[in-house]
Parts: sequence; structure tokens; C-alpha cells
Amino acid sequence: MNRKLFILSLTILLAQTLVAQQNDSIQRKKTKVHIENYDLMTYSKSMGDMQRLIGNVKIRHDSAYFFCDSAYFFEKTNSFDAYQNVHIIVNDSVEIFSDLLNYDGNARFAEFFDNVMLRDDSTTLYTEYLTYDRNLHLAAYPDSATTVRGDKTLTSHIGYYRDDLKEFSFFENVEVLSPKYQMFTDTLFYNTRIEKMWFEGPTTIINKENILEGTHGYYLVDEDFVFLDQRPFMHNETQQMRSDSIQYDRNIGLAKAFGQVDMIDSAYKVVMRGNYMEMWESRGFSFATDSAYAVSYDSGDSLYIHGDTLFMHFDKQKEEVEKLLARRNVRFYKSDMQGKCDTLTYLMADSTIRMRVNPILWAEGSQLSGTDIDIRLKDRSIDWVLQKGNAFIISEDTIEGFNQIKGTDIISRFSNGSIHHVSVEGGTAETLYWIRDDDGALIGIDVSKSATMTIEMDDNSISVIKGYKDISETMYPESDLKENERKLQGFQWHDAARPKDKDDIFRRVEAEMPAMQPTQAETTAEKEAKQEHPKRHRERKNSE
Repeated sequence: MNRKLFILSLTILLAQTLVAQQNDSIQRKKTKVHIENYDLMTYSKSMGDMQRLIGNVKIRHDSAYFFCDSAYFFEKTNSFDAYQNVHIIVNDSVEIFSDLLNYDGNARFAEFFDNVMLRDDSTTLYTEYLTYDRNLHLAAYPDSATTVRGDKTLTSHIGYYRDDLKEFSFFENVEVLSPKYQMFTDTLFYNTRIEKMWFEGPTTIINKENILEGTHGYYLVDEDFVFLDQRPFMHNETQQMRSDSIQYDRNIGLAKAFGQVDMIDSAYKVVMRGNYMEMWESRGFSFATDSAYAVSYDSGDSLYIHGDTLFMHFDKQKEEVEKLLARRNVRFYKSDMQGKCDTLTYLMADSTIRMRVNPILWAEGSQLSGTDIDIRLKDRSIDWVLQKGNAFIISEDTIEGFNQIKGTDIISRFSNGSIHHVSVEGGTAETLYWIRDDDGALIGIDVSKSATMTIEMDDNSISVIKGYKDISETMYPESDLKENERKLQGFQWHDAARPKDKDDIFRRVEAEMPAMQPTQAETTAEKEAKQEHPKRHRERKNSE
């Protein structure tokens, strides 16, 4: 709603309430203003039966008491003007002070001028002009006031106070200052009985940890708790969070965000998104769920990471991201690499990605798998990959079959997004490679084994293989190598699970257990015998 229209609507509402209550008061019997004390009195009939009261003046109207140094009392109109050291005791908690007062006893309406102070319990309001309607329990100022409550100072251009409800309404250039925070807004409602503030219009809340911006919400003063909705914004020097709504509990340093949440770290250029997010300032981490994903971005290619839950750990002193952690059903996409696993850790400082639990990495035409995979990035591209345990590198041959590298551990070094050097370690190294001439004609299928091995690759194809210790190598014509012998034991091809683009990271991929491949010693006949009658096969093996 337009701010001026909102204030006009509120003013009309207050006016309607005033008229209604004044009409009710007309039906009631008007009460007389009583003079209870003075040091000196003079009387002037020519001035409308005016009585001038001087010194220690005390006037009572119903339950309210008025004190001042001097006053002019008009008996016919049941009104008076009070001067100097004006003091009204409205009720048990409310008192008003000023230099000058005009009071209409019939309307029960007062106007205060110069050095005005309204005090209600531990709340004090200061202004130069104030009206007070006793029927409505309503104090109002049209031109600037300062309100102090505890360690808080509130200022605004226009304001109202309902002393029966203990509620302030502040409009235009509203500021709240305290040792804990600063608040700037257009419209603020503050109920001191329940210590709750509501704000409307552009609002900024500043504390030493961060800045919150929104257009609608509330603040629980005693609990130091803020709620904002309508796409609020929370930020510090390097991090910012925007969502449909935010809850912020400053006591425990926890911000909860709901609906289309974006958290951005500008230092490491990371965006984390989801439909629910928590940011724990005191613990130094945030997490996101519900369609959560993160983007590591720059001016060129970006890395998109999805998981059921994402965690962003940051340095509380530097306010910078230290690492990104993705858990359960993790998939990521970048133009030069894609992957899936169950747990992923991205260490920002040294540009290292750690993949755990059934990890698979695709880079250009190669599929890399193992028990664990570590990736080091350089200039945001793959520098090297370490596969630890049951390591496999598989790529499709240009015409048929698969080129394969297998070992306990494999270290692959990359250049321009492709593997150019491979070291196979751990005591067992194996390769199976389809060798072709320059025209693509098959020369043979090379199968080699050794304790360790180094492999040079060119354009995603093996160019040089060097084996070390316990070396064996055989070149098979295609017709001599049976179908079941063309895949190394433990072979798995998961191309269907490979993310195709940044949106495909959300596709659910069921966990795939590695299928044990038959050894070369197990013949096709033996496999068929197992399938036909497993018990008979076991009996035959036992007899042998």
C-alpha cells in the first residue's frame, strides 16, 4: 500500500473512532472542571468570565489532575489555559509535562506546547507539540518526536500513542536506535506491553553481524527475534541471503529462510539455493534443503551441485566460505566434468573436491570411478584426479567396445579438460585397449597387466603404456577374445546416470551396486550351466 494512502487511511480511521466516541460522550453528562488550589486569583467578566490563577495552581477534571504556575480558567466553556511547569497526572502510569496547555473540559481534549514530555511507566516521549484525547486515550504529534524506552530511542515525523493499549504508531522517517541494533522504516507499531514491533514499508535493521532489509514483518524486543516476509534481504560484507521470508534469532545467531532462498558468497563466488535454509552465525555454517543446489560461478563456466542437503561452512572472522558439503543423491554438472556420489566436499581455499560413497566422475569421454575420488581444480578446470580403491577409467572405443584402465589407485593428470597422463598404483594395474590404425581399422585388442603402470594419452586415446614389474601383455585378434573377456572384472558403464546439463542434476538416479564380472577363467559354458541348474553346477565343481 502507498505510504501516504496508508497514513491517510489510518488518520480517517482514527477520526471515525474519535467522532463515534465523542458522539457517545455527548450522551453522557458533561463533567465540570474544578479549581482545587492557587495562591492568587483575579477575575475579569469582560474577558468572558475568565479567572486568572497564579501560583501553585491545581485543577481537577474527573480523575485527571493538572498542575502549573499560572492559568486562565473560562468557566462558561469549561476550559482553561495553563502556563509554565505544566504537569498532568492522567492516570496511575501516564503523566504529561509542557510549558503551555490548552484544555477543553467538554471535549476532554488537551493541546500541549513547548518542551512536551509524556511519561508512561518506563517510556518517555519528547516533542514540541502534542495533543491528548482523554476519551480515546490517544496522544498524537504531527511534527517530530523522540521516544525513549530502556536502551532504545525511537524517532519519527508523525506518531500516536494509545495509553490504554500501551501501543505507539510511528510514521515517516522512523528510526530505532539501541546498543544491539538500528532500525529505519516508514511505518512502525510498537506495543510496549508485549514488547513487539510491527513494521510496514521499506525497513532496514542493522546490527554488528549483518543487515536485514524488508518491507513487512515484526520484531520481538525482549527475545531479540525478527520476522520478515515479502522477499527480505539479509547481508554482510561478503554474504547475502534473499528469500520469501526470514526468521532471525539474534540470541543464538540463527536465521531461517523459507521459499526460493538464495545465499551468495561474493568472496568465493558461490550461490546456494533451496526452498528452506538455516544460517548459524555462531557455529559458522549454513544448510539448505528442498530442491537445494549450489553454483560456483565466475565470468566463464559455472559448477552446479545438487544434493538432498547442502552445507556451507564459513570463516566467522573473515566472513568467507571455507567449504561446501553436499549429502545424499549428489549430482553435479560443469561443461568439462560431471559427477555423482553420496557425499561431496568442496574445499574453496585449495580448490579441492572430495567425492565419497559410490563416486563416479565423467570428464570429456572418460568415466572415472573408485571407492573415493579427489579432484584438484586449477583455474576452475580439472588439474588432477586421484581415484582410491577399485579404481576404473573407462571410455568408449570410436567404433565398438570400451577402453579400460584398472588399478587399486589411479592418479590422472589433465590438460584442457582431457586426461594426458595416468599413473596406476597399488600393486595391480590392468588395461584393455582397442588398437586401430589411422583409418580406424582394428589392429587388435591389447590386454596388459603389471604391478604399476604409467599411461600417456592423446586426444582421449592411449598412446603409450609402460608397465613395471610382473609385466604381461597380449594382443588379441578380435575373434580370439570372447565377449565376456572384453571387460575387466568389476566393469560398470553408467553413461545413463551422467548429468546432461545443469537442470539434469535434479534427476533422481538410483544407487547402482557394482556387478561382479566373470573372470577370464570362467567360460561361457560354465555361466550357462549355473543359470540352468545352480545346484547341479555346484555338485559338479565339488566332484572335480
